[in-house]
Amino acid sequence: MPAPAYSIAPKLAHNATIRVGRGESPDWTKITGLQNVEWPDRMPSDLDITNQDSPGFAEENMPGILPAVDYAIDHLLDDGSAGDTALTELAERDPVTALKELHLVEIGVGGKTVTCMGYVKEYKPVGQLKGVVMMRTTWRLMATVANAAAGGGA
Repeated sequence: MPAPAYSIAPKLAHNATIRVGRGESPDWTKITGLQNVEWPDRMPSDLDITNQDSPGFAEENMPGILPAVDYAIDHLLDDGSAGDTALTELAERDPVTALKELHLVEIGVGGKTVTCMGYVKEYKPVGQLKGVVMMRTTWRLMATVANAAAGGGA
């Protein structure tokens, strides 16, 4: 007798990834200690294009441009790791220009991957007194520059 099958083909999020890419031909650094990873919420605004010829006596809309969004993750502190070092550096402002380094942020969940241009707004410790030290990284994500897996996108 064959084993029962699932009604769908679920995927585990266990292999979710976040990497930062720096430089012209990016050197990629994996962020470790992930526990929950969500897809960035980059829903475009609706633009009203209703006019005298709109069909069915109804409003018409079309999607606007993708917004720049804040994207935050909480992850375990992996003190001194390549990811911790990269995020610490990316959170700093240039001492001369006061700008932050633009870099690539690759987010992979469930076999879907999106890569956006962004900068680190904040990299800080958070946590409960009786728990482990967590870090919260907040990026400002802007243009989607690549979708590395089929079905990826923003």
